[in-house]
Amino acid sequence: MVVPGLDASSPGSSSSMVADVVFVIEGTANLGPYFDSLRKHYLLPAIEYSNGGPPAETDFGGDYGGTQYSLVVFNTVDCAPESYVQCHAPTSSAYEFVMWLDSIQFMGGGGESCSLIAEGLSTALQLFDDFKKMREQIGQTHKVCILICNSPPYLLPAVESTTYSGYTTDNLVQKIGERGIHFSIISPRKLPALRMLFEKAAHGGMLEAQPKDYSQDPRHMILIRGMVLPVGGVAVAPGTGPPKQVIPQTPIQTAPTQLPPVPPQQLNPVPQPYPVPPTNSVNAAVKPAALSAVETAQIGRA
Repeated sequence: MVVPGLDASSPGSSSSMVADVVFVIEGTANLGPYFDSLRKHYLLPAIEYSNGGPPAETDFGGDYGGTQYSLVVFNTVDCAPESYVQCHAPTSSAYEFVMWLDSIQFMGGGGESCSLIAEGLSTALQLFDDFKKMREQIGQTHKVCILICNSPPYLLPAVESTTYSGYTTDNLVQKIGERGIHFSIISPRKLPALRMLFEKAAHGGMLEAQPKDYSQDPRHMILIRGMVLPVGGVAVAPGTGPPKQVIPQTPIQTAPTQLPPVPPQQLNPVPQPYPVPPTNSVNAAVKPAALSAVETAQIGRA
């Protein structure tokens, strides 16, 4: 099917132009937990935009006359000795292309902080070379390359590509911009390294104005060229964060705490002290004894 009316600001926009669409997806476990959300909010709308409607089993645009889709899945260096890239041949069926997306097995890459983006983009450029040969009778087509990943690129050049071996990631995105390919990035995280790739892939090196905010989640980084997706949040000025949602808090009513009644405590009786005779009575008993002793002493002397 032909691409519906493109954004008037996009170069080469036309209401009856067929498209060449390549998805370049990181096939590691780093992206796996987020892929369903990205598929629902961004990938399927992008396919519907290129297809002119939701994918159906009866969709078939022919080998040369309709929109062509191709899928590139790249990994990290820990996948050796397996190939770094898996590539699907182009198809004109958007329904079949969606089935390819659903069959990706995200595994590996857990111990790596980067991914082989250069390998994926070099394979994508080779696909666009094949599209150009295939479209000689048609002429100009709308070219779209979408990078879906959750890791920054290695600082390693591509090695598996025959045509673009030795190209770094920066060289490849610049090549993409020079060839008039609309380069987009979809990531579940805001990674500065990926934003730099998006800026370097600008057509003619000219940066666009503030792009539309297509993100359905404030944590996602959605940088789109050459297509229109459902608009998500409100665009914010650079250097400011998304508006915070104020959640009203219901005051908590605390009931007075009632303590159980305490039974009266019975005190043990205090024992009475030992009775001490009064001092006067002691003195009264001592005085007669003292007098009798004195008298006995006087008689003995006489």
